[in-house]
Amino acid sequence: MNSHRIWAGLTVLTGLATVAITAAFQMLPQVAAAGACWAPGKVVDFELARTLEQSLKVFTPEACRVPIVTAMDAVNHLDVKAYIPAYTAFAVCAAMFLGGGLRKPLVLPAIGVALLALAADYVETFTLLQITCDLEGSAHLLLRASDGAWVKFAALALHAFLLARICMAPETRRPILAMLLLLPMVGTAFAAIDNSRAALMTYALVLSWTPVLLVAARDLVRRSFSSPVNRGETSHPSVE
Repeated sequence: MNSHRIWAGLTVLTGLATVAITAAFQMLPQVAAAGACWAPGKVVDFELARTLEQSLKVFTPEACRVPIVTAMDAVNHLDVKAYIPAYTAFAVCAAMFLGGGLRKPLVLPAIGVALLALAADYVETFTLLQITCDLEGSAHLLLRASDGAWVKFAALALHAFLLARICMAPETRRPILAMLLLLPMVGTAFAAIDNSRAALMTYALVLSWTPVLLVAARDLVRRSFSSPVNRGETSHPSVE
């Protein structure tokens, strides 16, 4: 179907954009300038901090506070401008690609929870940008940011679970991909039990989203090479 190729192509496009922006986080001048003061894990630690003590710990040692704040703000600004829209677009396109259309069961709920993740991520990230303006005086904002982060991760885990269910539909059965798409639920559960394992949520999303991107790319290439034009055939109007 032509629509399948379109959604496969859009899934590949938005997936590659998400990958490129993910790589761009580490190439930000502010992150490079922070040097040894910076570690990628600080981002998630800051997102989930619920007390002033937890928040200030992210910006230690004291000599590193300014470069870490500068790097954190740069990361969050890129998050707002590019990463959140990119991964949301990928999540929506992936649901349409795997589900084969908006009318198929679970596709619309998957899109709905992807949009919920987007809204929660914006609440979280804009709040984090407020907090870095006054670290000691923003304790009252930490719960809002943390709650937004947990809603985001939970919604993305639910989105992946719904994609896993879609992958088990009889007409498009993809059992291996379905199993990989269950990883975000597992990672989020472990992180909820033990916050020190919060990085598992990010790793689980990478391990589930990457195969979706690869499957979309495979389907796009297969359909491109099997099209009548590429076989040297002449297509004729359909009477259906």
